[in-house]
Amino acid sequence: MLEMIKKFISLERFILRNKTKIIFNFLILILLTLTISCSSEDDSLSEEDEIQIDAKKEDLAGIWSIYSVEGNGVDASVPATTEECGRDFFIYNESGFYEEFVFQESNTCLPTKSKSRWTLNEGIIKVSTLDNNESETIKIKSINNNTFIFIVYLDLDGDSVKEKYTFTALKYVPSNEMDIYTYTFQRKNNEPFDDHIEFGWDKYKGYNTFVKYEIYRSGENCNLNSAELIKTITNVDENYFIDETPLNGNESCYFLKIYTNKGLLGESEGRYVNSEFIYPDNVDFKNASVADNKITLSWEKYDGYYFSHYEIRVQDQNENSSPNIESVKIITDINTTSFIDEHPPYINNPIYSIYVHNIFGNISNLYDARSMIETNFIRPEILDLRDIRFLSFDAKEQSFFFYGKTENNGYRLLKYNYITNKISAEAFKLPTTSTDVEMRLVDSGYGKELIFQQSGDLWVYDDETLNFKYSLKPDYVSINSFNYLENDIWILSDNDDVFTYKRNGEEFVKIDEKPHFSEHQGSWNYEISKLDKNNILLSHNNEGRAIHYSITANGGITNNGIKEIPLKFDYNSDVTVNNNLILNKKRNTMYSSVNFSKVLNYSIPKTTLNFNLSGTEIYGTNNVVSLTGQGEDYKKELIIYNIQDKTTTTLTTKGYPNFVMEDEFGNIISLSTSFPNRSSYGFTIYDSPGIFVEVIK
Repeated sequence: MLEMIKKFISLERFILRNKTKIIFNFLILILLTLTISCSSEDDSLSEEDEIQIDAKKEDLAGIWSIYSVEGNGVDASVPATTEECGRDFFIYNESGFYEEFVFQESNTCLPTKSKSRWTLNEGIIKVSTLDNNESETIKIKSINNNTFIFIVYLDLDGDSVKEKYTFTALKYVPSNEMDIYTYTFQRKNNEPFDDHIEFGWDKYKGYNTFVKYEIYRSGENCNLNSAELIKTITNVDENYFIDETPLNGNESCYFLKIYTNKGLLGESEGRYVNSEFIYPDNVDFKNASVADNKITLSWEKYDGYYFSHYEIRVQDQNENSSPNIESVKIITDINTTSFIDEHPPYINNPIYSIYVHNIFGNISNLYDARSMIETNFIRPEILDLRDIRFLSFDAKEQSFFFYGKTENNGYRLLKYNYITNKISAEAFKLPTTSTDVEMRLVDSGYGKELIFQQSGDLWVYDDETLNFKYSLKPDYVSINSFNYLENDIWILSDNDDVFTYKRNGEEFVKIDEKPHFSEHQGSWNYEISKLDKNNILLSHNNEGRAIHYSITANGGITNNGIKEIPLKFDYNSDVTVNNNLILNKKRNTMYSSVNFSKVLNYSIPKTTLNFNLSGTEIYGTNNVVSLTGQGEDYKKELIIYNIQDKTTTTLTTKGYPNFVMEDEFGNIISLSTSFPNRSSYGFTIYDSPGIFVEVIK
């Protein structure tokens, strides 16, 4: 009451003396500084004043506004505060609370609100602050259903003498309250709110009695008429909402309604939420321990919203490019906070990461310090090679020959025994020039030797020690392909011709030369496919056909004409001949090596790796190298295709097979990688730190 009275009484009065009437200048609304006397109620009242002692609390209950004031024998009317907002008003609640609503500006018509307590005793109202530190007394002169006349004694001029003011208030119905709240209804997007759907808005501060907030939700059509009521809030101070069970779609729409005792105050426009940008928080790893070739991981429980599952991934320590990563485990129970990897990858010191997926299909961002953990797990059988450029296989000696690049980007030429998992020999003289002609293990009467093409020469290494012996030098031949035919006869090709040579120790003596295709083809090599000791095919990818040559025991070459057999190569080993069958790995096709007719096309396995030794089975996988999304559908398995009955058998492998052979002891041997191979050229392995040999069967 006091704040409202201060506004009504101005320090400056422009007095128009028209006998009994004084008009207050309400253009100057300067609040008085007023000290309320708390010494006694009697000091504020005059015994001469008439008091309506039978006034009751229910008589006062309601909304009132002051329409006139009288003081020192003059009357003044009190106009509305603003045309837009209406009048200042006050409320006596039967609950014992007194509230004033004073409009200070007309833009929002949001009144300044004050709250006190009140009591009534024999016509005397005592209005006290909520902490009871201050109070004022008001005398009821008269009151009925519509009019409330009361007296207040105030010292307005500072002379310590209180003057009597009589106010006339009438019952009042406030103007329609303006909705200044629902437009503030907005989603909280920044941390820590970005992992869930939470809205906030300005809480209701109006002069009517608050009833409730209502939250509605619809799909992407954002239609309030079809929206579902999902939350009712009756606490005026609870001006936020979290949707803990959102829709599964990409988009949803939210609305806010506010109700007072007068009904619906207002409703918001729809607020779109795109779930594509709602990401879950990540979790912290707690520990990683290694025991008995198993790795145990533990992490903190997810403490966020919309959990779908945990995902455990493992990766290598690739410092040269993006790491190789593989998903290991999906865990749908939010309370599961540990996992034992019983089959760790074939890499050293694997790094594990943990992700959280939410119901929208979004995945948490990776924080290295929080959600990645390195282990001290070691695989002794891992080769010290990151790239393998060429390989040869010795089925009898149970050994591989590898030429490739190490973790430190140095090259090595190795002989590796896959039974003992040991390097049995290493070359000290390494090839110095790049070549796309595969090295080949040959037994030509000088013992087994590893032959490596270098700048038109053939370098010869001893297969036991990998000591460099010497270089075989053909006459001005830029070698595309070569092979050994027996009877000390070698066959070579270049861009124009095929040649036969005979070897005399380190001497290479040419025997015969014949031209091949008349049109010179660029790119790729002219590849030799040995059919038997006396017959070859010469092919080129761009020709789509082959020339059949026969070679006599003395090395003479005969051109037997064009054969319509479209062989395709990345490397020479992409065509293998066994048991009178020509296997073109790149086409999943077999031809007869007798009449060159097509024998078989097959679709499974999708990727062909090799024949078995007897030529009755095909080894392969359904892993197809792709430039995009590579490795997503890869499986650690070997598919064996039986040529005779056209059936397949699938064997589980430890890694991803890249090159598979059968040795002379019936073992199926695979050169495998712990992660999908990035290369699309034959068995070449590029940038993989987890290369190893496994005995599959």
